Amino acid sequence: MRTLIVSGLTALALLLSASPALASGPNIAVAPHLGVTVPQPFGELGSFPVVGLDVGYILPFDVGAMERPLQLSLEAGLTAPGATGQGTHPFLGVDGGDYEWELSQRMLTLGVNFLWRFMPPGEGLSFHALLGPRMYLMETVLDARDMDGNDFGQNRETNSEFGFAFGGGAEYMAGPGALAFTLVVGGTPLDQRITGRANTAALLASLGYRLFF
Repeated sequence: MRTLIVSGLTALALLLSASPALASGPNIAVAPHLGVTVPQPFGELGSFPVVGLDVGYILPFDVGAMERPLQLSLEAGLTAPGATGQGTHPFLGVDGGDYEWELSQRMLTLGVNFLWRFMPPGEGLSFHALLGPRMYLMETVLDARDMDGNDFGQNRETNSEFGFAFGGGAEYMAGPGALAFTLVVGGTPLDQRITGRANTAALLASLGYRLFF
C-alpha cells in the first residue's frame, strides 16, 4: 500500500511538472452524498444505505487541452450492512440440531480519491473517473440462537484493513452546485475470527450535491 501511494504521488508530480500553466476557477469542491452499498455480487451481506462526505482540491493546472481536470479528495463513508441465515451443528442436541444467526457490521471508510474530469469543473455536464486507496474500519457482531430461542451469546470483533476503489460518474450543474452521481467498486480482503476469510468488496452507488468554492 505504501508503494502504491508513493507511485501515485510520483505520477502526480510528473504530470504537474509537464503542465506548468496555471488556470483560474474554483479550488475547493465539497460534496455530501447518500448512496447504497451492494455487496451481493461478491458476498452474502445485504444492501444498506451509505452516508458520506467528499472534500476535494481542484489542482490549478491545465493538462494539454484539458482545463483543470485533476482533483484530489478526502472521502469518508459510513454504512452498516448485515446478513441472516440458518445452519446445522452436530453438537446441538443428541443428533445435532438447527440454529439461526444474525450478523451485523458497522463500517467506516476513509479514502483518498484521484479524480479526473473530462470537462471543466463547475460547467454544464461533466463525466469523471476516479481511483484511490481506502482504509476500512469495521466492527462485526454475530448473534446466534437455537430454534427454540435459546441464545448462544454474542461475538464481537474489530478490524482495520487497507483496500482500493475505482469507478466513475457524472456531474450536472444545478443551481450554485452540481448534482453528482458516482458508481464505485471497492473493497479489501480480510481474515476474521467470526467470518473467516472474506472480503468487503461491494458496489457503491451514490448521489450528492457538489459545491464549488
